[in-house]
Amino acid sequence: MTSIETVGTIVIKILKVVLNIIILILYRTGFQGYFLGVGGTWNLNEEKNPDAEIVASGVFVGYIIYTMVALISLCFASGDHKTTFTDILMNVVGTFMWVAVGATALHYWHGYLFEHKYSMVDSERQVGLAMGALCVINGAAYLVDTVLGVIFLIKTKMQ
Repeated sequence: MTSIETVGTIVIKILKVVLNIIILILYRTGFQGYFLGVGGTWNLNEEKNPDAEIVASGVFVGYIIYTMVALISLCFASGDHKTTFTDILMNVVGTFMWVAVGATALHYWHGYLFEHKYSMVDSERQVGLAMGALCVINGAAYLVDTVLGVIFLIKTKMQ
C-alpha cells in the first residue's frame, strides 16, 4: 500500500514543477513579453549582472529537469530510489539555490525604479518581486521534500 509520505512527495514534486514553469515564464517574458531577469547587482544604477542571470538560468532549467525526472521515476519505477541520498542532497542544494536566486531577485526588484521615477507605476517591478517570492516559496517546497526524503531514509533504516 502507498504510504502518506509517498503521496506527499508526489504532490510536492508536482507543486515544484508547476512553480518552476511559472517562474520560467515570468523570467523569460515578464517584461511586457521580453526578458525580465533576476537583476543581481547590488548597485541599482548598473545593468543586470550576467553572472547572476547565468546562475538563475541554471537553477531554473536544471531543477525543472531534475524534478521532472525524479517525479517520473517516483511514479513509474520501483520504490528503491526513495531511500537514496542523492534525492536528499539535491533537495538540500535546491533549497539553498532557490532561496539565493529568490533573495537576489527580491533585493534587485525591491529597489528598482522605472526610468520616469514616480510618474507611473511599472509592472516590471511587480513581476520581478512576484518572481523572487515564488523562488523563495519553491525553496521552501524543496525543504519540505528534503524532510520527506529523510523520513523515507529513516523508515528504511528502521526496518
